[in-house]
Amino acid sequence: MMRIGTRISPDWLDRPEDLRFLTQIGVDAVDITMDMVPGYVESGGAVNREGMAMVVDKLGDAGLVIERANCLRQYFDEAYIGGPNAEQETRNGCINAEICGEFNIPVLGVQPYGPAGSNPNLPQLNRWVEGRGGYQHLKFELADAIAQATRADAPDREELWQRHITHYTAICEVAEDAGVKVATHGADPPVPSLHGYPQLIHSFESYDRLFSEVPSPANGVTFCVGTRYESGQNIFEGIRHFGEQNRLFHVHFRNVRGTIPENQGYEEVIPDSGDLNMYEVAKALHDVDYEGCIDYDHIMRLTTDGPAGREYIAYCVGHMRGIIQSLEATAKSG
Repeated sequence: MMRIGTRISPDWLDRPEDLRFLTQIGVDAVDITMDMVPGYVESGGAVNREGMAMVVDKLGDAGLVIERANCLRQYFDEAYIGGPNAEQETRNGCINAEICGEFNIPVLGVQPYGPAGSNPNLPQLNRWVEGRGGYQHLKFELADAIAQATRADAPDREELWQRHITHYTAICEVAEDAGVKVATHGADPPVPSLHGYPQLIHSFESYDRLFSEVPSPANGVTFCVGTRYESGQNIFEGIRHFGEQNRLFHVHFRNVRGTIPENQGYEEVIPDSGDLNMYEVAKALHDVDYEGCIDYDHIMRLTTDGPAGREYIAYCVGHMRGIIQSLEATAKSG
């Protein structure tokens, strides 16, 4: 059966009471970013054993394990655009896969090229708006960003593909030997071009190309329910498609309202108030025997909540726990 996960940022390590809070409300595993590991940033994107051991021990003291360790995309920019440190960045990804295997971390997040790698000063696309009762959630308005013509400094799409293939081939080879799965989230927002820069992994078809070019069984998906729905594609078909290939490695259990093809944008909302029935989403995952983590992903702002979002986290975990228990009860009675 599926388990419940949550993303935590580096500052959580300094708050042991908050880590225990996660255990108390029923979180099974955490999703970390590699900058939580001492030495990762300083080395330019490679973790070391001592730093990872410290993180694993601190989380273990709270009763938590790491389910996914996510490489920060900016430490792969040169691998994708062909900079002088390209080979070293790919070697760093291989080191990260090897060390995840040593510490029994089952999933390594490796993200594709993003427009910020070419231009870090791009305009913001979202703003906070009010939902039911005054809670705040994010609204994205994309019409101008997706209508922009290709910029003069934009990398060539096919050259990007070839560099991605080289990068993923090397990392997946090490990950496969280490017993680690490489999970790719894909572009968010999920469009072919943003601000005049190409985006590669934005559709089911682009994932299919990645898996065709790098067919390793270690190569798979962080299936972000919100992102995939925003794209206008059928998420239930996507779950069946990648589930049957055993390429569903991690799931962001996020609900949204609106799609890009129809609305030129979307809103990220509290999980029971979007366009999707999240029980049906979980049922589709259960039907393809997905047994990894579901993670509520982004934190919305409740009016009485603190900066860490503990109340929102507890709400989402309770919502997911109820769905999982309903699936378990249905399976037993069926």
